[in-house]
Amino acid sequence: MNGSEILTEAHQLVNGPRQDAYSHPLEDYSKVASLFHDMTGIKLTAEQAVTFMICVKLARIATNARRGRWHHDSVVDTAGYLACLSMIHTRQEELRREWDEHHATA
Repeated sequence: MNGSEILTEAHQLVNGPRQDAYSHPLEDYSKVASLFHDMTGIKLTAEQAVTFMICVKLARIATNARRGRWHHDSVVDTAGYLACLSMIHTRQEELRREWDEHHATA
């Protein structure tokens, strides 16, 4: 499988049924961060929650690489989490612009 096929698969996962099931990544990973805070007392942003998941997947990729194995799902998931990170950033920028526009006219 070439790189573009991996990215296409990740795109389909992020923008397809998973988003419908879990909501926009900003909302979903804000919930994850809140639950993490409730369990540990450590505050994370939505971006940090997604970045943590990227680290999990990279650790799994590294473990499999040391064993001479390829773990397709971890590679696809990593690409998907990177897309989620971008989606969070974009949505936060949109919300900031909306807030600025609303308060500039108020």
